[in-house]
Amino acid sequence: MSSYEECVSLLEFLYRKPGVSLPEFAKARETSDDLLRDIFDDLQRSRAQLREQVSALQTRNTELEAFAHMVAHDLKEPLTALIIHVDLIDHISNLTSEELKEYLRQIGSTAYGMNRIVNSLLLFAEVSKAEAPVGPVQMDRVVANVQDRLSHMIQERRAQIVLPEAWPDAIGYGPWIEEVWANFLSNALKYGGQPPRVELGGSPRSDGMLRFWTRDNGAGIPPEICSRLFIPDNPINRLGHSGDGLGLPIAYTIVEKLGGQVGVESEMGKGSLFFFTLPASPSFPAQNLPPAESNLLLAESYPA
Repeated sequence: MSSYEECVSLLEFLYRKPGVSLPEFAKARETSDDLLRDIFDDLQRSRAQLREQVSALQTRNTELEAFAHMVAHDLKEPLTALIIHVDLIDHISNLTSEELKEYLRQIGSTAYGMNRIVNSLLLFAEVSKAEAPVGPVQMDRVVANVQDRLSHMIQERRAQIVLPEAWPDAIGYGPWIEEVWANFLSNALKYGGQPPRVELGGSPRSDGMLRFWTRDNGAGIPPEICSRLFIPDNPINRLGHSGDGLGLPIAYTIVEKLGGQVGVESEMGKGSLFFFTLPASPSFPAQNLPPAESNLLLAESYPA
């Protein structure tokens, strides 16, 4: 570039600074120095933001790939079972009525299982994209709804459900929080003791968050498994448990979008405690919680 004015013209073209005109550039050489510093600083910020976005996208793509692999695997098995049962019915001409009924029952059960997987996928897609209308949530009502949903499972397993005398009200979105509780409680019923004993509770933390949890009396989860339970393709099914593996990743996504965290604490032979945190509602201050409630003391014995 042959002249200072041409340099300034190029800078003005490449980076138009609001409120600054070309004649003003020519009056003082330090103006161009400021402009160059501004350009450099903006470029640095843009590069940092771009790196963060690329890293987030790479992480998201990795999660989606694992999620797609898990879903394909979970859907392939019941589809194979459906094909086998249909082929048996089609090719075996002398099936008894009892055998036919059993095959049809297994087909129906498999179809219901596939429907649950599809519903979980739809919920995961909704939670991933939607913004929930957050507000005060009456946790006692949410937990009562979950108990109603799982009443058959509770009765079938003769489970004992222990509840606190009072629940702290959180800030969140009731329908989504209900899904978190449903997942935590159903897992506690499946993997708890015989019969299951499940304690539920909620307690305030010093950072203004509330900690909600379920504790079962099951065999516990190995430490190397705990850190991976909330990611797609979680390894709990490899421990001999049934399920589609979608519940805990969905719970993680829901709580994260609501501004909280999820986690698990477990010791082999002493059961597991699954928890999630949410912001506290001003309508239910911490001092309103009964200090002598055993469940709350139990929750406080696990450091957040």
